[in-house]
Amino acid sequence: MIKGAKMAVCKVPSNDMEALKSSLMGLFEKKRCMNFYKYIENVEWDKKETWKDINLEVQPMADIYKKYKLETNTIDFLGHAVALQTSDEYLTKPARDTVEKMQLYLESIGRYGDSPFLYPIYGLGALPEAFSRLCAIHGGTYMLNTNIDEIPFDEEGKVKGVRNGENTATAPLVICDPSYTTPDRIKPVERVIRAICLLDHPLPNTGKAPSIQIILPAKQLNKKTGKSKQFLTFSV
Repeated sequence: MIKGAKMAVCKVPSNDMEALKSSLMGLFEKKRCMNFYKYIENVEWDKKETWKDINLEVQPMADIYKKYKLETNTIDFLGHAVALQTSDEYLTKPARDTVEKMQLYLESIGRYGDSPFLYPIYGLGALPEAFSRLCAIHGGTYMLNTNIDEIPFDEEGKVKGVRNGENTATAPLVICDPSYTTPDRIKPVERVIRAICLLDHPLPNTGKAPSIQIILPAKQLNKKTGKSKQFLTFSV
């Protein structure tokens, strides 16, 4: 995050108590942010009385921020570092999606360590291993060294599954690399710019963490492209 005229790395407050100690906000804003976090934590989707006087399925996220009188900088880190929204378009959309994302973030803190994110400590090979276990729990099948000959579609153009020789595995959704399908089925929706930064020292104010995620909202960088989130992940 950018603080004042200088850029400084600051920890995003992940709950109401951290909000009171954060250096990202002034005294009164800390109190407002704490109340906002308490509201998000207490929302229950089957009990509309917990929504207070806001219809989360209809009203935009901007209405909630307005209700708690949050400042622009606070809205930046809540929307892009907590809810992980990719642009400011979420402000005008129904609040439910963003509130659910924030609840997931808050519930994930401390579940598997201090970070809300799962990190493959022993390399990327841990990801397919974890997926195979999760797949087995839910009754799925994990097939190794299996070529995909075709991704069949029905008459309406909806995917039906994947085919390997005479065997077809049916599924309502297929997640794959674009190389597995044909160009007419590919539609680019976003572009990602990646860079690898090799550092010879830990970043200030990060507690010498071996791996961190730094989010720079576009507004903080005076960008006017409409995109409001950029990720920089450093391994130091």
